[in-house]
Amino acid sequence: MGGKTVSYYLHVFIIIVLSAGFIAPLIVDSELYDSTRMGKIFFFSRWMIVFVIACLPIYFMNKAQQIDKLTIAVLAWGIWILVRGKNGGIWYDEKFFWFSGCFVFYFLATTLLKEITTRGWEQLIRIPLVVIVLVAAVEAALGILQLYGLAPIYHGQFKISGHFFNPAPYAGFLVASQPFALLLSSVRPDTIINKIMHWLGYMSVCLILVAIPSTRSRAAYLGLGAVLLVWLLFRYHPWIYIKRVLSTQLKRQLAFFIIPLISIILLTGLYLLKKDSASGRLLIWKVAVHTIAERPLSGHGFNTTQATFAPVQADYFAAGNGTENESILAGSVRWAFNEFLQTASETGIVGLVLFLLVTAYALFFKIRISPQSRKHRLMIGAARSSMSGVLVFSCFSYPFYSMPITLLFFFSLAGLTTLHFTGANELKTVLNIFQRLPIFVGILLLTMFYIVETPKLKQAYGQWNKAEQSYKIGAYRKANEGFAKAYPTLVHNGLFLQQYGKSLEMEERYPQAIALLKQATKYYNDEFTAITLGNCYRSIGDHDKAEMQYRLAANVVPNKFYPLYLLVKLYDETGQTEKARAMARELLNKEVKVPSKAIEEIKAEMERLIHKNASLQNWGELEGSQQEVCTPQTVFCLHPSYLRKEVAV
Repeated sequence: MGGKTVSYYLHVFIIIVLSAGFIAPLIVDSELYDSTRMGKIFFFSRWMIVFVIACLPIYFMNKAQQIDKLTIAVLAWGIWILVRGKNGGIWYDEKFFWFSGCFVFYFLATTLLKEITTRGWEQLIRIPLVVIVLVAAVEAALGILQLYGLAPIYHGQFKISGHFFNPAPYAGFLVASQPFALLLSSVRPDTIINKIMHWLGYMSVCLILVAIPSTRSRAAYLGLGAVLLVWLLFRYHPWIYIKRVLSTQLKRQLAFFIIPLISIILLTGLYLLKKDSASGRLLIWKVAVHTIAERPLSGHGFNTTQATFAPVQADYFAAGNGTENESILAGSVRWAFNEFLQTASETGIVGLVLFLLVTAYALFFKIRISPQSRKHRLMIGAARSSMSGVLVFSCFSYPFYSMPITLLFFFSLAGLTTLHFTGANELKTVLNIFQRLPIFVGILLLTMFYIVETPKLKQAYGQWNKAEQSYKIGAYRKANEGFAKAYPTLVHNGLFLQQYGKSLEMEERYPQAIALLKQATKYYNDEFTAITLGNCYRSIGDHDKAEMQYRLAANVVPNKFYPLYLLVKLYDETGQTEKARAMARELLNKEVKVPSKAIEEIKAEMERLIHKNASLQNWGELEGSQQEVCTPQTVFCLHPSYLRKEVAV
């Protein structure tokens, strides 16, 4: 390694700064709205500012830097996302706020890791690995403690979620971290430091294997299976032993029969574990395909699924396409629960092809390093295992909505780029300092954006949190004052606009509420928005638009009683007696998904309407029990993503 020069200590400092970013999963800021997610995101943006500044000396020390095919593919993918943009401007999008930072992280991490490997200081790469594994061990241990009621829980319906807003991203993070724990466990314990890393790896592996089953996330089970399979291929070269075992034609024929049979049995078991949830995923994917068909090449725009999905699902059921089982299973969703379908829906076939190029090249480029280089091979194995786990998990969930998982994904990409660069003989493009200037300008612009916007966004999310708390206790005027303060910064946040509009409706400021809710539908749209708009239109006497919105809400989630109940109320108030009776009969014959006292009272009201030829007189009595059917007030209180009843895959 040579003497420990100033350059060496500079690289040590920068790698420590890089490693600090991986503690983000532990960050929760209770003063912010959606504290488990936004605490991590604002930590990431401030850390990225420090990381960019720390990396500038390294970036300029390389007067001529090579760029390989994988980096070109990542660059093309990022440019397409930026060029495609979204309605209202991509720079105002909450997800792009941190997703773009992950691209910058990739380029800087790649530059740093290449420098370290070129100079022979590869042992420094163990620093971020130790941090990742240690954080994963802490998260796994926390989840186990939550399961037994020994630690605070950050989700209203699930016992185990770590420091995450939902068990699904929590399980996905553990899946993405497991390969790095396996990598540390493979370190030969020949020194004290190596022994510590070796046993830290084993401890983390065991904790993760205990924690993941408790999440009941089938996507995580499959992702973990992919992780272990890929790791075994790199760690133990099982093909040699398999060839020895399957040495005869009879054995090979039995294997070709038994292995698929076992796979079918396991997949069937996972399907039956939560059959309704799996069937619901099929409906979501079917609707996602319809959104892709609307704009196949360019897509609807980055992070627009939460705005485009509900109207398409409503059209699907309104056209009579949905089966009875699909109507029962339908719900409001913010994701396609398949990153490949969601990528195609948002950025079109072009975006999907670029994403597939990145992942396929990273996973399948030919390893040209020496077979005797065990360390390099295992590092490639860990990076590919992590990516494989995330990609399998992403077929059934939404890992790219979670910043910590996305950061690990890009870290794996950076590691693969570095190791491929080290051993490959393929032709690469050499960029001098002037050719790298556009990349530097992009990095600088993002850094300035973080410096300017992070304090404003954090303050706005704090005001949003206070406004939500005021709303929950019925202080609507105070809540609206808080929403108004955050509005200039969050004017393009659909969920914020939706909640602000609902709060205005509760204060009976209907015209302002309608304006905000219509604006919200551009960025965030579900049956709750439609119901609230319907209530506002009904209050100002625009009954046709109210009926249209209630119909929309009923079509988005056909199993809900409340939108149809509101329609009965509207028809009865406007003298449309026959329509009211017809809708009342439909409610009486409607299958109940979740029995409740409120639904029983609704049905009793419907019977009185039909048999006694009377209007609905007990609206006020029903108000007190509407929480059972998720009324607008109750929905709003439960609406933050970390409280919604979204089941892990």
